[in-house]
Amino acid sequence: MKSMCAVIPAAGKGTRLHPLTYAVPKELLPLGACPTIQHVVHELAATGIGEIIVVTSDGKEALQQHFDVLLEHNHLNVSLRYVIQDRQRGLGDAVRTAREAVAERAFAVALGDAVIVGSSPGELLSRMSGLFERYSADAVVAVQQVKPADTSRYGIVAPAQTTDEGVRLAGLVEKPGPEHAPSNLAICGRYLFKPDVFDYLERLQPGAGGELQLTDALEALVQDGGVVWACPLEAPERRLDVGTVDSYYQAVRDMLEIEKQGRP
Repeated sequence: MKSMCAVIPAAGKGTRLHPLTYAVPKELLPLGACPTIQHVVHELAATGIGEIIVVTSDGKEALQQHFDVLLEHNHLNVSLRYVIQDRQRGLGDAVRTAREAVAERAFAVALGDAVIVGSSPGELLSRMSGLFERYSADAVVAVQQVKPADTSRYGIVAPAQTTDEGVRLAGLVEKPGPEHAPSNLAICGRYLFKPDVFDYLERLQPGAGGELQLTDALEALVQDGGVVWACPLEAPERRLDVGTVDSYYQAVRDMLEIEKQGRP
């Protein structure tokens, strides 16, 4: 994955976490021994990615300040650059904001408030890269099984073909709910893309929640004949989600338990 760059969307205001995020970006909330987004950066760096583009917004200067200190003390082996999303219009718009910085490169997207645990850092992205290259895919998404009731919270994929390595997709839908969900496989915050996806992002119209949804761009890509695969999490991999107060508290408990198990 050394030829790739990565994008971390981190421009959201964290309103579902108020009052925790009145002054502190949600991506800097502690998760074990370091902030949430630092886990994400370490995961990306472990795959050999050398450049990370952080999509941020006004009022979140603390993100750059945090990483400036780490870089000053040689605690990171990646370069970071920052682009501003001027108005929060959804994940699709956040990724689109990085177009100029990404240029014509293939790239990864890793959400700044979601951490993958249960395997070595970067292992999931490495499996995704294998699918990306083996099938000349236009995109690969990571997926996890969720309860039917939770399909209203995530982008859900429609399988077309399942192999030992992954699932080729027939479609995707954002937050469908159990009545309309084509499966119980939910996108879990990790993506790989060819740069052509930006053409689809430029044509996005508001979708679920009135936002520009990355899932809708992927659906359009599939319907145009694009090759999109899903890479399932493998046991004991799981996503720690710092999106709501309840999920954050659960993530803190899980990370503390993981860190205790790793201590001598």
